[in-house]
Amino acid sequence: MRKTVLTAVFSAALLGLGSLSAYGSPLGAALTTVKTFGAGESPESIAIDRFGNSFISVGNTIRKRTYSGTESTFMTLPISAFVLGVKVGKDGCVYNTSTSLDPAIPGAFVWKTCTAGAPTKYATLDASGGPNDLVFDDDGNLFVTDAFLGRVYKITPSKTVSVWLSHPLLSGNAASPFLLFHAVGVDGIAFDEDKENLYLGNLDYGRLIRVPVACDGSAGTPVVVATDTRLQGIDGIALDKEGTIFAAINGQDGLVSISPTGTITTLFTGVPLDGPASVAFGTRSGDRQTLYVVNGAFMRSFGLKPGTPSPTLQSTTTCEPGLPLP
Repeated sequence: MRKTVLTAVFSAALLGLGSLSAYGSPLGAALTTVKTFGAGESPESIAIDRFGNSFISVGNTIRKRTYSGTESTFMTLPISAFVLGVKVGKDGCVYNTSTSLDPAIPGAFVWKTCTAGAPTKYATLDASGGPNDLVFDDDGNLFVTDAFLGRVYKITPSKTVSVWLSHPLLSGNAASPFLLFHAVGVDGIAFDEDKENLYLGNLDYGRLIRVPVACDGSAGTPVVVATDTRLQGIDGIALDKEGTIFAAINGQDGLVSISPTGTITTLFTGVPLDGPASVAFGTRSGDRQTLYVVNGAFMRSFGLKPGTPSPTLQSTTTCEPGLPLP
Protein backbone atom coordinates (compact mmCIF):
# COMPACT_ATOMS: atom_id res chain seq x y z
CA MET A 1 0.00 0.00 0.00
CA ARG A 2 1.64 3.18 -1.18
CA LYS A 3 0.90 6.40 0.69
CA THR A 4 2.82 9.64 0.63
CA VAL A 5 2.46 11.51 3.88
CA LEU A 6 2.86 15.25 3.58
CA THR A 7 2.62 17.59 6.54
CA ALA A 8 1.85 21.27 6.17
CA VAL A 9 0.10 23.95 8.15
CA PHE A 10 -1.19 27.10 6.48
CA SER A 11 -2.51 30.01 8.53
CA ALA A 12 -6.17 30.91 8.30
CA ALA A 13 -5.15 34.44 7.44
CA LEU A 14 -3.34 33.18 4.37
CA LEU A 15 -5.96 30.75 3.09
CA GLY A 16 -9.12 31.80 4.88
CA LEU A 17 -9.89 28.11 5.42
CA GLY A 18 -8.89 27.32 8.97
CA SER A 19 -5.96 24.97 9.44
CA LEU A 20 -5.00 22.40 6.84
CA SER A 21 -2.76 19.38 7.01
CA ALA A 22 -2.39 16.58 4.51
CA TYR A 23 -2.68 12.85 5.21
CA GLY A 24 -4.91 11.59 2.43
CA SER A 25 -5.39 15.13 1.08
CA PRO A 26 -3.08 16.86 -1.41
CA LEU A 27 -0.81 19.64 -0.24
CA GLY A 28 -2.70 22.91 -0.70
CA ALA A 29 -6.15 21.31 -1.01
CA ALA A 30 -8.96 23.72 -0.24
CA LEU A 31 -12.64 23.66 0.60
CA THR A 32 -14.99 24.91 -2.11
CA THR A 33 -18.60 25.94 -1.48
CA VAL A 34 -20.87 23.92 -3.79
CA LYS A 35 -24.18 25.06 -2.32
CA THR A 36 -25.49 27.28 0.48
CA PHE A 37 -28.71 26.12 2.12
CA GLY A 38 -31.51 28.43 3.16
CA ALA A 39 -32.01 30.01 6.57
CA GLY A 40 -33.46 27.50 9.01
CA GLU A 41 -32.36 24.47 6.97
CA SER A 42 -30.10 21.87 8.58
CA PRO A 43 -28.92 19.24 6.07
CA GLU A 44 -27.77 15.96 7.57
CA SER A 45 -26.58 13.29 5.15
CA ILE A 46 -25.42 12.88 1.55
CA ALA A 47 -25.31 9.91 -0.81
CA ILE A 48 -24.22 9.98 -4.45
CA ASP A 49 -25.42 7.55 -7.12
CA ARG A 50 -23.35 6.26 -10.05
CA PHE A 51 -24.57 9.11 -12.28
CA GLY A 52 -23.25 11.72 -9.87
CA ASN A 53 -26.66 12.72 -8.51
CA SER A 54 -26.52 13.75 -4.85
CA PHE A 55 -29.29 12.90 -2.40
CA ILE A 56 -29.21 15.13 0.68
CA SER A 57 -31.47 14.84 3.72
CA VAL A 58 -32.94 18.12 4.96
CA GLY A 59 -35.59 18.05 7.69
CA ASN A 60 -38.22 15.49 6.66
CA THR A 61 -37.18 15.53 3.00
CA ILE A 62 -34.49 14.26 0.65
CA ARG A 63 -33.32 16.74 -1.94
CA LYS A 64 -31.89 15.57 -5.27
CA ARG A 65 -29.09 17.59 -6.84
CA THR A 66 -27.90 16.53 -10.27
CA TYR A 67 -24.23 16.62 -11.19
CA SER A 68 -24.94 19.78 -13.18
CA GLY A 69 -26.59 21.42 -10.15
CA THR A 70 -30.33 21.11 -10.88
CA GLU A 71 -32.25 20.61 -7.64
CA SER A 72 -35.61 19.11 -6.72
CA THR A 73 -37.37 17.51 -3.76
CA PHE A 74 -36.94 13.77 -4.22
CA MET A 75 -39.15 12.65 -1.37
CA THR A 76 -40.96 13.86 1.75
CA LEU A 77 -41.63 11.58 4.70
CA PRO A 78 -45.33 10.87 5.33
CA ILE A 79 -44.69 11.24 9.08
CA SER A 80 -43.40 14.03 11.30
CA ALA A 81 -39.82 12.85 11.69
CA PHE A 82 -36.30 13.73 10.57
CA VAL A 83 -34.56 12.06 7.64
CA LEU A 84 -31.04 11.19 8.80
CA GLY A 85 -28.74 8.75 6.98
CA VAL A 86 -29.11 8.29 3.22
CA LYS A 87 -27.63 5.63 0.93
CA VAL A 88 -28.23 4.46 -2.65
CA GLY A 89 -28.70 0.72 -3.13
CA LYS A 90 -27.52 -1.46 -6.01
CA ASP A 91 -31.10 -1.33 -7.26
CA GLY A 92 -30.78 2.43 -7.71
CA CYS A 93 -33.35 3.09 -5.01
CA VAL A 94 -32.62 5.54 -2.21
CA TYR A 95 -32.74 4.25 1.37
CA ASN A 96 -32.88 6.40 4.47
CA THR A 97 -33.37 6.24 8.20
CA SER A 98 -35.83 8.40 10.10
CA THR A 99 -35.88 9.45 13.73
CA SER A 100 -38.44 11.31 15.82
CA LEU A 101 -37.35 13.36 18.81
CA ASP A 102 -40.95 13.39 20.08
CA PRO A 103 -41.68 10.25 22.16
CA ALA A 104 -45.35 10.52 21.18
CA ILE A 105 -44.53 10.15 17.46
CA PRO A 106 -43.05 6.83 16.27
CA GLY A 107 -40.21 7.60 13.90
CA ALA A 108 -37.63 4.79 14.02
CA PHE A 109 -37.87 3.43 10.50
CA VAL A 110 -35.94 2.73 7.33
CA TRP A 111 -37.52 3.97 4.10
CA LYS A 112 -37.03 3.06 0.45
CA THR A 113 -37.75 5.40 -2.45
CA CYS A 114 -37.43 4.10 -6.01
CA THR A 115 -39.66 6.68 -7.66
CA ALA A 116 -39.49 10.35 -6.74
CA GLY A 117 -42.28 11.28 -4.34
CA ALA A 118 -43.17 7.69 -3.43
CA PRO A 119 -41.36 6.55 -0.25
CA THR A 120 -42.29 3.17 1.22
CA LYS A 121 -41.55 1.87 4.71
CA TYR A 122 -38.77 -0.71 4.41
CA ALA A 123 -38.21 -1.69 8.07
CA THR A 124 -39.51 -0.85 11.52
CA LEU A 125 -36.93 -0.53 14.30
CA ASP A 126 -37.10 -0.12 18.09
CA ALA A 127 -39.30 2.93 18.70
CA SER A 128 -37.20 4.03 21.68
CA GLY A 129 -34.09 4.37 19.54
CA GLY A 130 -32.55 6.83 17.12
CA PRO A 131 -31.55 5.11 13.86
CA ASN A 132 -28.90 7.18 12.16
CA ASP A 133 -26.58 6.04 9.39
CA LEU A 134 -26.66 2.99 7.13
CA VAL A 135 -24.56 1.01 4.66
CA PHE A 136 -24.99 -2.03 2.39
CA ASP A 137 -22.77 -5.08 2.10
CA ASP A 138 -22.27 -6.92 -1.19
CA ASP A 139 -25.17 -9.30 -0.49
CA GLY A 140 -27.73 -6.52 -0.10
CA ASN A 141 -27.84 -6.65 3.68
CA LEU A 142 -28.36 -3.23 5.22
CA PHE A 143 -26.53 -2.27 8.42
CA VAL A 144 -28.03 0.57 10.44
CA THR A 145 -26.57 2.39 13.43
CA ASP A 146 -28.77 3.39 16.36
CA ALA A 147 -27.08 6.30 18.08
CA PHE A 148 -29.46 6.31 21.05
CA LEU A 149 -29.48 2.58 21.83
CA GLY A 150 -25.82 1.91 21.00
CA ARG A 151 -26.38 -0.88 18.52
CA VAL A 152 -26.12 -1.86 14.86
CA TYR A 153 -29.05 -3.53 13.13
CA LYS A 154 -28.84 -5.90 10.19
CA ILE A 155 -31.71 -5.93 7.73
CA THR A 156 -31.65 -8.72 5.16
CA PRO A 157 -32.98 -8.33 1.59
CA SER A 158 -36.09 -10.17 2.79
CA LYS A 159 -36.47 -7.40 5.42
CA THR A 160 -35.68 -9.54 8.44
CA VAL A 161 -34.40 -7.22 11.19
CA SER A 162 -31.94 -8.31 13.89
CA VAL A 163 -29.50 -6.66 16.27
CA TRP A 164 -26.15 -7.42 14.63
CA LEU A 165 -24.06 -5.82 17.36
CA SER A 166 -24.73 -4.32 20.78
CA HIS A 167 -21.66 -3.38 22.80
CA PRO A 168 -20.64 -0.84 25.50
CA LEU A 169 -18.19 0.75 23.02
CA LEU A 170 -21.19 1.85 20.96
CA SER A 171 -23.06 3.65 23.75
CA GLY A 172 -23.32 7.40 24.09
CA ASN A 173 -22.35 9.49 27.12
CA ALA A 174 -25.60 10.15 28.96
CA ALA A 175 -23.82 12.12 31.69
CA SER A 176 -22.16 14.53 29.26
CA PRO A 177 -23.54 14.44 25.70
CA PHE A 178 -21.12 16.10 23.29
CA LEU A 179 -23.88 17.69 21.20
CA LEU A 180 -25.73 18.63 24.44
CA PHE A 181 -29.27 17.72 23.31
CA HIS A 182 -29.00 13.93 23.75
CA ALA A 183 -26.42 11.21 24.24
CA VAL A 184 -25.20 10.08 20.80
CA GLY A 185 -23.16 6.90 20.54
CA VAL A 186 -22.54 4.89 17.38
CA ASP A 187 -23.23 7.11 14.39
CA GLY A 188 -21.23 6.95 11.14
CA ILE A 189 -20.75 3.60 9.43
CA ALA A 190 -18.72 2.33 6.46
CA PHE A 191 -17.23 -0.92 5.18
CA ASP A 192 -13.67 -1.44 4.02
CA GLU A 193 -13.05 -2.46 0.40
CA ASP A 194 -13.41 -6.21 0.93
CA LYS A 195 -16.35 -5.89 3.36
CA GLU A 196 -14.24 -7.74 5.94
CA ASN A 197 -14.40 -4.92 8.49
CA LEU A 198 -17.16 -2.51 9.43
CA TYR A 199 -16.02 0.87 10.71
CA LEU A 200 -18.13 2.78 13.22
CA GLY A 201 -17.78 6.15 14.89
CA ASN A 202 -18.86 6.88 18.46
CA LEU A 203 -19.77 10.57 18.49
CA ASP A 204 -19.83 11.32 22.22
CA TYR A 205 -16.61 9.51 23.10
CA GLY A 206 -14.62 10.33 19.96
CA ARG A 207 -13.90 6.75 18.92
CA LEU A 208 -13.32 5.06 15.59
CA ILE A 209 -14.15 1.38 15.98
CA ARG A 210 -13.44 -1.54 13.66
CA VAL A 211 -15.68 -4.60 13.77
CA PRO A 212 -14.41 -7.72 11.95
CA VAL A 213 -17.09 -9.50 9.94
CA ALA A 214 -16.93 -13.27 10.41
CA CYS A 215 -17.25 -15.66 7.46
CA ASP A 216 -20.83 -16.43 8.54
CA GLY A 217 -21.66 -12.69 8.53
CA SER A 218 -21.76 -12.29 12.29
CA ALA A 219 -19.99 -9.52 14.18
CA GLY A 220 -16.57 -10.11 15.66
CA THR A 221 -15.16 -8.33 18.71
CA PRO A 222 -15.06 -4.53 18.27
CA VAL A 223 -11.60 -2.94 18.33
CA VAL A 224 -10.89 0.75 18.95
CA VAL A 225 -8.75 2.02 16.05
CA ALA A 226 -8.45 5.55 17.41
CA THR A 227 -9.86 7.55 20.31
CA ASP A 228 -9.02 11.20 20.86
CA THR A 229 -10.62 14.50 21.84
CA ARG A 230 -10.11 15.52 18.19
CA LEU A 231 -12.65 12.84 17.28
CA GLN A 232 -15.37 13.93 19.70
CA GLY A 233 -18.32 14.72 17.48
CA ILE A 234 -17.33 12.13 14.83
CA ASP A 235 -20.31 11.83 12.52
CA GLY A 236 -20.37 10.60 8.91
CA ILE A 237 -17.38 8.64 7.58
CA ALA A 238 -16.11 7.50 4.17
CA LEU A 239 -13.10 5.46 3.03
CA ASP A 240 -10.77 5.92 0.10
CA LYS A 241 -9.25 3.00 -1.82
CA GLU A 242 -6.13 3.01 0.38
CA GLY A 243 -8.20 2.50 3.53
CA THR A 244 -7.92 6.07 4.82
CA ILE A 245 -11.06 7.09 6.73
CA PHE A 246 -12.38 10.62 6.28
CA ALA A 247 -14.61 11.82 9.10
CA ALA A 248 -16.87 14.81 9.64
CA ILE A 249 -16.37 16.13 13.18
CA ASN A 250 -19.68 17.63 14.20
CA GLY A 251 -19.58 20.13 17.06
CA GLN A 252 -15.90 20.92 16.41
CA ASP A 253 -16.37 22.16 12.83
CA GLY A 254 -13.66 19.81 11.62
CA LEU A 255 -12.75 17.37 8.89
CA VAL A 256 -10.11 14.76 9.68
CA SER A 257 -8.47 11.76 8.08
CA ILE A 258 -7.57 8.62 10.01
CA SER A 259 -4.99 6.20 8.65
CA PRO A 260 -5.66 2.45 8.77
CA THR A 261 -3.31 2.30 11.79
CA GLY A 262 -5.16 5.07 13.64
CA THR A 263 -3.07 8.17 12.90
CA ILE A 264 -5.35 11.22 13.04
CA THR A 265 -4.74 14.24 10.82
CA THR A 266 -6.84 17.38 11.00
CA LEU A 267 -7.43 18.47 7.41
CA PHE A 268 -9.64 21.48 8.03
CA THR A 269 -11.12 23.18 11.06
CA GLY A 270 -13.27 26.27 11.44
CA VAL A 271 -14.89 28.42 8.75
CA PRO A 272 -16.35 27.46 6.27
CA LEU A 273 -17.15 24.24 8.15
CA ASP A 274 -20.17 24.47 10.43
CA GLY A 275 -21.28 21.28 12.10
CA PRO A 276 -20.16 18.87 9.33
CA ALA A 277 -22.37 15.81 9.52
CA SER A 278 -21.72 13.69 6.44
CA VAL A 279 -19.09 12.97 3.79
CA ALA A 280 -19.29 11.16 0.46
CA PHE A 281 -16.99 10.68 -2.51
CA GLY A 282 -17.94 11.62 -6.05
CA THR A 283 -18.70 8.72 -8.37
CA ARG A 284 -18.25 10.03 -11.90
CA SER A 285 -15.04 9.80 -13.89
CA GLY A 286 -12.89 12.75 -12.90
CA ASP A 287 -14.83 13.24 -9.65
CA ARG A 288 -13.81 10.19 -7.65
CA GLN A 289 -11.13 12.09 -5.76
CA THR A 290 -13.65 14.73 -4.73
CA LEU A 291 -14.93 14.49 -1.18
CA TYR A 292 -18.25 16.21 -0.54
CA VAL A 293 -19.00 17.51 2.96
CA VAL A 294 -22.46 18.39 4.27
CA ASN A 295 -22.42 21.10 6.94
CA GLY A 296 -25.63 20.84 8.93
CA ALA A 297 -24.90 23.76 11.30
CA PHE A 298 -26.93 21.75 13.81
CA MET A 299 -25.71 23.26 17.06
CA ARG A 300 -25.89 26.86 15.86
CA SER A 301 -29.27 26.27 14.21
CA PHE A 302 -30.77 25.05 17.48
CA GLY A 303 -29.07 27.59 19.74
CA LEU A 304 -26.69 25.05 21.31
CA LYS A 305 -23.63 26.99 20.13
CA PRO A 306 -23.20 30.74 19.57
CA GLY A 307 -22.98 32.22 16.10
CA THR A 308 -24.97 32.45 12.88
CA PRO A 309 -25.66 29.07 11.26
CA SER A 310 -23.96 28.48 7.90
CA PRO A 311 -25.37 25.26 6.38
CA THR A 312 -23.50 24.40 3.17
CA LEU A 313 -22.32 21.67 0.87
CA GLN A 314 -18.53 21.85 0.48
CA SER A 315 -16.06 19.85 -1.57
CA THR A 316 -12.35 19.15 -1.37
CA THR A 317 -9.78 16.97 -3.15
CA THR A 318 -8.21 13.76 -1.86
CA CYS A 319 -5.09 11.87 -2.95
CA GLU A 320 -6.93 8.63 -3.67
CA PRO A 321 -10.39 7.91 -5.09
CA GLY A 322 -13.15 6.88 -2.75
CA LEU A 323 -14.44 3.33 -2.43
CA PRO A 324 -17.44 2.75 -4.70
CA LEU A 325 -20.74 2.39 -2.86
CA PRO A 326 -22.73 0.35 -2.13
